[in-house]
Amino acid sequence: QGTQVMRRLIVLALFMLITPVAAEAQPRLMLGGGLTTPHGDVSTSADPGYHVRASIEIGIPTLPLGFRGDGTLHNMGSSQAGFEDTEVLAGSLSLVFTLPGVGLQPYMLGGLGTYRVTAGASGDPVTQTSRGYHGGFGVSVGGLLFGAFAEVRYVHVPHEDGTVAMIPLTLGFRL
Repeated sequence: QGTQVMRRLIVLALFMLITPVAAEAQPRLMLGGGLTTPHGDVSTSADPGYHVRASIEIGIPTLPLGFRGDGTLHNMGSSQAGFEDTEVLAGSLSLVFTLPGVGLQPYMLGGLGTYRVTAGASGDPVTQTSRGYHGGFGVSVGGLLFGAFAEVRYVHVPHEDGTVAMIPLTLGFRL
């Protein structure tokens, strides 16, 4: 009777140790959006705007690291006469480092991306595609099935006509 109870406890302990590792390796869908604030050269012609983002994140089992792929569309209007809205379509890859936490899980991320920027004079906007980088931090909350996150990044995209820099603040949920 005692050995049977001991076996069950060992199986339960192993299950509890293995389950979080398997769960961390599962792909997670993240959907969000929020405020985008322009900085750098683009801030002379663009006003704060909005963005929407879809992401997939995969954790590395037993490590506090993961990889995230993002697709983001930014739209920053222009209050200056004669200028189009600035639109940025981005695809990026990030390395995510999750810090220890109970309930709230803080994280830092950084990576590279390709950014297609459309901006310029009304009726004659210019579209350029460039590579850039980003870094930021955030916090997530929730369990394995559903959660929420809040994140802020700094995005820097060098262009031949100047620098496109922006700070997106994103709120969203993850599945």
